[in-house]
Amino acid sequence: MEKYIWSLDISTTNIGMALWTNKGKLIELKHLELKSDKNTPVENRDLYKAEIFKKYVLEYKDRVLHELNGEITHIVVEEPLGGSNNANTVSLLYGFNGICRYILSTIFGLYPIKISVYESRKLFCPELVTVTYPKGVKKETLSFPPEYRKEKKLYIWKKVCKLEPQIEWFYKRNSDEPKPMCFDMSDSYAVGFAGLKQLGVIK
Repeated sequence: MEKYIWSLDISTTNIGMALWTNKGKLIELKHLELKSDKNTPVENRDLYKAEIFKKYVLEYKDRVLHELNGEITHIVVEEPLGGSNNANTVSLLYGFNGICRYILSTIFGLYPIKISVYESRKLFCPELVTVTYPKGVKKETLSFPPEYRKEKKLYIWKKVCKLEPQIEWFYKRNSDEPKPMCFDMSDSYAVGFAGLKQLGVIK
């Protein structure tokens, strides 16, 4: 039976997902759109979306078993970025992330590995990391090029495009501008790459 590693970037709108072999080869890059029922009260929409995610995960586990003859042995999840000025948004993201990690742990019987956005980007983009030794202590600083300072996700997406030219992305009509779910997909790739490095699968 094949062993797989699943990495996810979780948001309340789209969940990006990358499936890898235990040798570090990308199998597929997908996304799950989370649409809430208009009749669902706002305060319960996170639970409604969690049910959509749970159903998807159960079906995904079954597909990996029967179509790919394998099992998922590690799950890597990116922690939410808490930089928003809106406290409600931050608490919703952290809460939903926790709900989804609990669903994953109960279905697969293992705790997902958590990786911060900073650590994910640092490991995926070593070309952007500067190493200094103030007072003899190693310090690593991640710095995006000026044109990407406000669009870090765009840099990540463009790098994934170069590394995986076979991926078919979603673009806005009559435009070469990627739709928002593309960034969730590329972020799930980046956090998966970081997870593979932490697990020692890739050097």
